[in-house]
Amino acid sequence: MPVSTKELQNKKMEKKMQKLKHLFWRLGFGPRTKSWDKWVSLPETSWWPKMKDDAATKPEYFDIADSAVKGLLMGIGELGKMERRELDQADKKRLREQSRDDLRSLNLLWLEEMTNSKAQLREKMALFWHGHFASRNINILYQQQLLHIIRENALGNFGDLLRAVSKSAAMIAFLNNQQNKKQHPNENFAREVMELFTMGRGHYTETDIKEAARAFTGWSFRLNGDFVFRPNDHDKGIKTLLGKSGNFDGDDVLDILLENRETAQFITRKMYRFLVNDTLVPEDRISWLANRFYESGYQIMRLLDDIVRSDWFYAPENTGNRIKSPVE
Repeated sequence: MPVSTKELQNKKMEKKMQKLKHLFWRLGFGPRTKSWDKWVSLPETSWWPKMKDDAATKPEYFDIADSAVKGLLMGIGELGKMERRELDQADKKRLREQSRDDLRSLNLLWLEEMTNSKAQLREKMALFWHGHFASRNINILYQQQLLHIIRENALGNFGDLLRAVSKSAAMIAFLNNQQNKKQHPNENFAREVMELFTMGRGHYTETDIKEAARAFTGWSFRLNGDFVFRPNDHDKGIKTLLGKSGNFDGDDVLDILLENRETAQFITRKMYRFLVNDTLVPEDRISWLANRFYESGYQIMRLLDDIVRSDWFYAPENTGNRIKSPVE
């Protein structure tokens, strides 16, 4: 029996809706009930541009920190004095207790934003980068600063995001770089920057880590979370990192890591597994995407464009195959 025109139209519409659902699940947090009919009525070619437009607004700064926390850490106008003194035990206890409460509020506020914001793309990519730049720190002031850095740069330039995160108080404190001084280098920060944030394991040596740690000496932060470089703690000697030598500082190290194509490969592969398929990862496809990502100067939107506009993004092997995280 021949298929009727209506049946053909229904099948075509069903296929279109499946594609739209896939786009929403991958680049957002799923179809939005209130606007679903409007999206379905749009031509497929307009979905991705609209999703990008909706995410182009500047994110709101989530200011959750209690005034008592701000008073302790920001010094109420006496930053110079606060910077030189250590918090006493009573202050530290108050800070920990209030920060835990505030962190719960920050988490809930961000979840609400993920649920209700039109900027689904921005918040989904912020979730990706939040996992990439994981930082365990109970200081609410530093964590809300880090979250804003991630949300503000989630769709921008990876180099800018890497540099801003690396200079955040949350990350410096978490990886102990305020203890990294020329007399006693601490390698935690340098190791994580290479292993987790840029090139990945197997593309550097222990000597590279030691030399990078020397370059990061002096990177610290003030109590209010502002980045500060302390020259008296910095090792001004010549360092040799990944075959290059010079009187490097922390910014030089980040530049060298970004110049290495392994960084583009590492980031591309991780993003592909997050957005497309976490088990089937064709290396030739990763290489093509990574080369274009690298040549763009690490423009995140360029990588997203190449993924979403490809034929394989909607291929059967890449749909309905990801186990969502609890947040998703």
